[in-house]
Amino acid sequence: MEARLKPVRSISTMPHSSLAAMNDPSPAPPIRRSGRWVLIAIALVCVLPLLAALYFRFIAPPDASTLAGQALTPAAFPYAAVRRMDGQPLAHAEVAEHWMVVHAGSGLCDSGCRDALYLTRQARTAQGRSMERIQRVWIIADAARPAADLLALHPDLLLLEPVDGRAIEAFAGAGAIHLVDRRGFVVFRYAPTVDPQAFIRELGKLVKF
Repeated sequence: MEARLKPVRSISTMPHSSLAAMNDPSPAPPIRRSGRWVLIAIALVCVLPLLAALYFRFIAPPDASTLAGQALTPAAFPYAAVRRMDGQPLAHAEVAEHWMVVHAGSGLCDSGCRDALYLTRQARTAQGRSMERIQRVWIIADAARPAADLLALHPDLLLLEPVDGRAIEAFAGAGAIHLVDRRGFVVFRYAPTVDPQAFIRELGKLVKF
């Protein structure tokens, strides 16, 4: 007996729901969607500090009388003018995810220097989870090397020395503390006489961006 061939249904006779399923593009795989969110998150991390700086500078500048420090015209931190104590250069990429709290002065570190280092340590610790966003920096402006017992009190300090002394002159003024944002711009200067609590509060607000 001849086998009966089953009739082939033409596309035109297929149910509408089947045609829609064939024409409807499949959704993006989960991995692809996840990758998009990662790229968006990276873009936001890079852009937010810039947007915050523009906002506070041009749209809603803070009242100077309420600031603990002196707001500066943003200037690039001189990465090429400093190096690590072992002679290795410091690249912005190494600290790009951090706000840098910078103190500069003699390696002998007098009482004013010790007070500044203590304040920056306390201010960083006071930020709780946000403390990981802060990198403390001590630029040792001369040939003197800090005492071991002093360094033991500040294990998180990044020690730098100048390659070009003229490029760091602005940082070495009378024990001041400078703040460098995540873009690598020097944005605030704090006098040695700054109120510790005001400094801690202001730092806490800034590092959120």
